[in-house]
Order: sequence, then C-alpha cells, then structure tokens
Amino acid sequence: MTDIDLLRLLNEPIYAFDFQFNIGDIQDHLDFSENNIELQYRSKLESIRLDAETGEFDSYPQEYRCHLENIAEHRFKTSLPLQIRYGAHLALTTAVEWSVLCLAESLTRPVGKKPKNKNETVYRLEIISKRVTLKRDDSIKDLEAIVRIRNCIAHNAGIPRDNKYRENLNKSIQRLEGFSLANWHCFGKRIAIEKDALNRYIEEMKHLVIDLHKVADEKGLLKNNT
Repeated sequence: MTDIDLLRLLNEPIYAFDFQFNIGDIQDHLDFSENNIELQYRSKLESIRLDAETGEFDSYPQEYRCHLENIAEHRFKTSLPLQIRYGAHLALTTAVEWSVLCLAESLTRPVGKKPKNKNETVYRLEIISKRVTLKRDDSIKDLEAIVRIRNCIAHNAGIPRDNKYRENLNKSIQRLEGFSLANWHCFGKRIAIEKDALNRYIEEMKHLVIDLHKVADEKGLLKNNT
C-alpha cells in the first residue's frame, strides 16, 4: 500500500471550496430527484393496478385505467423531470456566475468593462483564461450556450417563441448534447433536456472554474496570494 503524506494532503489548497460544495449539491439533488421520480412512477402504476384488481374502476369506462396510466406517464416521465432539469440548469448557471465573479474580484488587476451585448460571466472567463493561459475556449462557449438557454427558461418558461434572441438560442441548443426543441407538452416546441444531459456540463463547469482559480493562484494573480 502506498504511504500517504497526510501533512501534505492537509496543506493542499482547496480551490473554490464554496463552489465545489455548491455544485456537488446541485449534482446530488439532480440525481436524487431523477431517481425518486422513477420510484414514484412505479409506485403510481402499482397503485393503479391494485385499484383495478380490487374493482375500484368497475363503474368507469374500460379505458379509464389506460387514461390514468397515460396521465402518470406524462407526469413522471415528462413534466416533473423537465422541471427538475430546468431547476438544476438554473442552479448550475448561477453557481458558475457567482464563483467567476468572486474570482474576478480577487484578481490583482480588474478584468475591465464588458463590451455591449456580451454576457458578463462569459467575458470574465475569456479575460481570466487568457491571463492565466489556460485554453478552455470550448468550455467557455458551452457556458455561453448554457447561459442563453437559462435566460429562455427563466424569462420565457423554456418556450422560445417570443424570445428576442431566438437565432442565438437555437445555435446554443444545437451546441449542447442532450438539448433540443421538442413538443413534450401541449405548449408547442419547448427546450427539452434529456436525462443525464446536464451531468456532463456540471462536470465540465466544475473543472473549468476550479482550474481557473488554481492557476490564477499559482501564477500570483490573486490579491491574497502570498
């Protein structure tokens, strides 16, 4: 067994600790909620089956059981999962924005004012990544897509019909794997997020933010660097 240097381990810096804690909770909440919904769906179907066997539906048309099963399927396979993924998407975006703001404010040299029509967090990430020479262009573009989708979810309930940035929104949806425009509800086309699609981007954003904090510290670019 390899000996562990406990002293070195204890002295090892933990970068963006609050962010790591926060994004870990987002991941756990998403996984727990998805699994719980699946359990609730099976429980509902079993309840319907038992009611049918005990004669609870005898006074109803023959199609009534099928109607209840269809309602359960839509609720537990479409409606609730989508709302949970929307919530996780919003939480992920907010966590990244908050941590990047903290990093930008900790720099010895300010990032400067963002250009017009540029997202603040994306701009900060571009500037910081250049200063620390950490090439993460693809991850930053992924975040830009995530932010645009977040805005549509927050301001248009995920329905792009009235979104004034629809052209850019469509490009963002096409960029991210597991994201699409689909008629999952009766509202028409809406941003759809497949199961497990967010996990990839949660992990990607975690590495992006932590690595930027780490390299900025190692290069002496932070105010509290000693």
